[in-house]
Amino acid sequence: MKWLTQISRILVGVLFIISGLIKANDTLGFSYKLLEYFEIFNTQFLNPFAVGISMLVCIFEIVSGVALLLGIYNKLNAWLLLLLIVFFTLLTGYSAITHKVTDCGCFGDALKLTPFTSFMKDVVLLILIVFIFIGTKHIKTLVSLPIANIALSVSFLVSVAFTLYTYLFLPVKDFLPYKIGNNIQELTLVPEGAPKDIVEMVFIYEKGGQNFEFSANSLPEDLDAYNFVDRKDVIIQKGFVPPIHDFKIYDELGMELTDSFFASNDYKLLLVQNKLDKSRTGLEGKIAEISRDWIASGKPFWALTSSNLGEAKTYANAQQFSFVYHNMDDIPLKSMVRSNPGIILLKGNVVVKKWSAYQLPSRETLQKLMQ
Repeated sequence: MKWLTQISRILVGVLFIISGLIKANDTLGFSYKLLEYFEIFNTQFLNPFAVGISMLVCIFEIVSGVALLLGIYNKLNAWLLLLLIVFFTLLTGYSAITHKVTDCGCFGDALKLTPFTSFMKDVVLLILIVFIFIGTKHIKTLVSLPIANIALSVSFLVSVAFTLYTYLFLPVKDFLPYKIGNNIQELTLVPEGAPKDIVEMVFIYEKGGQNFEFSANSLPEDLDAYNFVDRKDVIIQKGFVPPIHDFKIYDELGMELTDSFFASNDYKLLLVQNKLDKSRTGLEGKIAEISRDWIASGKPFWALTSSNLGEAKTYANAQQFSFVYHNMDDIPLKSMVRSNPGIILLKGNVVVKKWSAYQLPSRETLQKLMQ
């Protein structure tokens, strides 16, 4: 039991630190995953606290992992870990059964896990943590208690600082397809010869007040006894999906302008405000100045939002902006830049630089990057 406890302690400690750091690198992205769970379980009253909860989970995972490796506060840590893993095992188990959440967000966007894989990972962790819980008496402090407490305090302060930094100034490591250096247009293309969706037609018939589904090759012999209800296409094998498959820009008339956006090979500036009513306030003057100078230089400026364009027009007029907003779905906007608002500089369709709401670029910064 002693060796099982020691091995479990090291494995769980290292895994929790890695998991916590990856999520802390993108707390806003992790909060989006929490919002999905809140909606599924009808606990939307927690939505305003999603970012705070995501930060606390990240910090706890890092500090708890460090405490495990140091071998201090073992009983308290074991209890907290056990409660946490039981909760997450139930959560990922529910996702594995219902497929309502396709990725738990355990390792952010660095490593995507299927619902079943996430559940099995939590089951293994649960077993390891049970070993730790039972064998806490076998865990000895790695160093003297004062030094261990100092190390734990430092890990807490560092994890808090790192979590706040990435929230304010964007992830240190970007795992999303809109990261610096990527060509957005190229990532929207489907290579020639790439596998396509395999679709099967399914027919829905009613008999005796009950609906039945049949494929084209499994229709019943007494089909005349059934009443036709509907027909649907079911994907039985997913084809190739490009990394960026939802980058679609629309104007107020519903016309798609994506090709126009991609057509320019010049430097262009992109303002991303996924929800105008949730955008950080007090930056309107800075945004107006940046856009005015950029447009005066003759280079393309695009402003994207998922808000209603009628409301966006009213908002732009009130702020005396010299640009108009265009529409895009909320999901790609959240992926482009983890900030609202956020600004992206592109050369043609290659991402050059990103800025969060807390570090909007100056005219000099933009000019220097282009030179």
